Amino acid sequence: MDRGTLMTIDVGKEIVECDSNNRHKKRSVAWDHFEKIPAENKAEGKAKCKYCDTLFSSTPRSGTSHLKRHMERCAKRVAIHVEPISMELGCSDFEGNVTTVANVGNVHSCKLGKRVSKVWQEYELFPAPNMNDAKAKCKHCNLVLSAASKNGTSHLKRHLDKCPNRVAVMGEQYFDPAEIFIENGNFNDVPKFPTTNSNMKRQLVIGETLVGGTNLPENGQVYQEELQRYISICIIKGAHPFRFVEEIGFRSMMSKACPQFKPFSRAVVRRELFSMYVKERDNIKELLAKAPGRICLTIGNWKARDTKEEYICVTTHFIDGQWKLHRKVLCFKALAPPYDGTYIADELACLSSQYNVERKTFTITVDEASYNESMVSSIKRGLLTKKALVSGGSFFQVNCCAHILNALALSSLKLVEGSLETIRELIKYINKSPLQRKKFYDLAEKTFELRSRKRLSLDVFHRWSSTYKLIDRTVYYRFVFNHLVESKQELSYLSLSEDEWQRLVTVNKFLKVLYHVTRLFSGAHGPSANLFLKGMLTVHCRMTEIAKGPDSFLASAVKAMQAKFDDFWCENNLILSCAAILDPRYKVKFVEYCYVKLHGPENVEDCVSKVVSTLFCLFAEYKQQTLRFSSPYVGSSSGSTNFTARNEEGDMFEDYNQFLSSTSRSLGNKSELDLYLEEPSYDLNSDLDVLDFWSRSSIRYPELSVMARDILSIPVSTVNMKEAFNFSSKTLSSVQSSLMPETLQALLCLKDWLDDESSGDRTYNVEDPSGSSEDAEYDNEDDDSVLTDSF
Repeated sequence: MDRGTLMTIDVGKEIVECDSNNRHKKRSVAWDHFEKIPAENKAEGKAKCKYCDTLFSSTPRSGTSHLKRHMERCAKRVAIHVEPISMELGCSDFEGNVTTVANVGNVHSCKLGKRVSKVWQEYELFPAPNMNDAKAKCKHCNLVLSAASKNGTSHLKRHLDKCPNRVAVMGEQYFDPAEIFIENGNFNDVPKFPTTNSNMKRQLVIGETLVGGTNLPENGQVYQEELQRYISICIIKGAHPFRFVEEIGFRSMMSKACPQFKPFSRAVVRRELFSMYVKERDNIKELLAKAPGRICLTIGNWKARDTKEEYICVTTHFIDGQWKLHRKVLCFKALAPPYDGTYIADELACLSSQYNVERKTFTITVDEASYNESMVSSIKRGLLTKKALVSGGSFFQVNCCAHILNALALSSLKLVEGSLETIRELIKYINKSPLQRKKFYDLAEKTFELRSRKRLSLDVFHRWSSTYKLIDRTVYYRFVFNHLVESKQELSYLSLSEDEWQRLVTVNKFLKVLYHVTRLFSGAHGPSANLFLKGMLTVHCRMTEIAKGPDSFLASAVKAMQAKFDDFWCENNLILSCAAILDPRYKVKFVEYCYVKLHGPENVEDCVSKVVSTLFCLFAEYKQQTLRFSSPYVGSSSGSTNFTARNEEGDMFEDYNQFLSSTSRSLGNKSELDLYLEEPSYDLNSDLDVLDFWSRSSIRYPELSVMARDILSIPVSTVNMKEAFNFSSKTLSSVQSSLMPETLQALLCLKDWLDDESSGDRTYNVEDPSGSSEDAEYDNEDDDSVLTDSF
């Protein structure tokens, strides 16, 4: 064939003619959509769009890039309906470019370059005589773009990022979510949604559940921002440093768990912290505004371990409309010198105003800090001026009992310091190898028939609860220790005399009472105030028993602490006794019984009459005043309920029934309080939820239940379970001390609020009402772990 002739190629029903002289000259795709307008001078050439008649420059210098850009954006061109490429060309699918088309007999053949990019899943290809002129139409918005292989797919990806009609948005990487389910063998659960990409909002698919444990949305996706939030919550709850998200180990883990995860910096965690803090703070304000009764505050003093800065932690206690007791941290504020009561009172006044609880404050519980007296006096004067206190502020200040219980524990432990050192050395010897431990526990089981599931471990010196557990389990294995020392000559210097063992047994009994009472007073949400009288009476009875017993070594220490105990009791006995009367198991008779135990039968009538008259005066004030904050919660009326008695403390209160039958008290006028007191008392050891009782009784006693709601919310401890057993002052860790004050406040407050939200998932039991992992480890007597090294 001559070079000047035309070549004709038969492609299906189309005839393509090419000038053989120009067959090697490349022609721009743009000229398929533009018409050249002749001009005398080539420098003035124009091109007119075939669809919208827009004129553009077509000079050799201007090229065709601007024409292609208009071609991609031309609205009239997009509206043109074009049929997809016919499958009659003999190609099973269109994953490549047609480079050569020939008619060999009746068989059509084509060579296709692979189109492996997953972007083609969202485009349709259209026919063209030359595949460099191939077009692709977006499945979402029908925009037609070039599909020539020389142009690549970058422009197609950019369009998908901006396409307004895309249904789903998934991460910057193109991947098929169905592959995740297919790899796991879940062929029937393959989600039906397209594979897409976006820089606007990146989303990730991780298995079948969303990070954080919640179910996937309907489209099976989760936002990257949502994942960042859950990781931030994990860091806040776990008290991890913010730089945790920048550590190589964390990022390596996330890259394996979810390849589409985009790493972020500690600045993102801090931003998430403040964002969640502001939102949750508003929720707390709303919750306090809806509280139907008054609220009680506790103020705890903290110190930074490294910087020695002073902080105060303000916590609120209140009962909501569903008769649930709440404990919420309001602030954790850094103090500036001088640390005097007036300055702190001003800070608390600002806080009360911020949360709008100034006129709803009932009591304030403080610890033994030196400036607390002047601080409470200053706050009390301000509230009295506004007439915001009940009973003229007679019960406004409540003292924390945690430091008294800790002082009693410390005094008793000092009496057995020498024996404790010997015990620690024995435990080190037993735990020095797995074989040594196995021999010890086998000896306990086979020779002494003891359960070997109680493990021996060293105590933490500044937490007396761990030392109590050490003593308790040492006493349990007492005879095994003696046998071990006698059988091994090298341990003879670690033997304990019978008198030393007896001292440990006595101290163990005393610490057991202090331990359980402290746990009761410092629970996760704090107990209702009706339990304090019984708890303090239990401690007093145990101290009296020791002081009058033969163990004179402990009696002297107990007598030295009796003065502090009496001071605390004198300052708080009225309000605590009133709270006990509002428990249907106790009422007036139990208060009278307690006063006999505490002070003897002399002057008991006067003391009990003072308590009863105080309660009636409070009730009269509640009855007369306008209840500005709430009306009583209406629940179902309570009928007679049968409770099962428990004998956990029957040995200490076994003479109560005899006392109850031998005494009587006549009451006055028939008010709601009179009717309540005249009802028969429940069994002393009944498993009764007092708040549930008043919720059900609020119909019968609408006015009395309002007073009961406020009194039962009074706390007598300013510390939580984690800090309740500490000998030293409450200190912040090194990581917490390094934070800015506003960041530290947001972190600790938010941690408390988030823990409270998830507390419904916790499992509490009688031995561990706080959910403390440390105490749960000690209380687990059914530990069936193997006796081998954990390394």
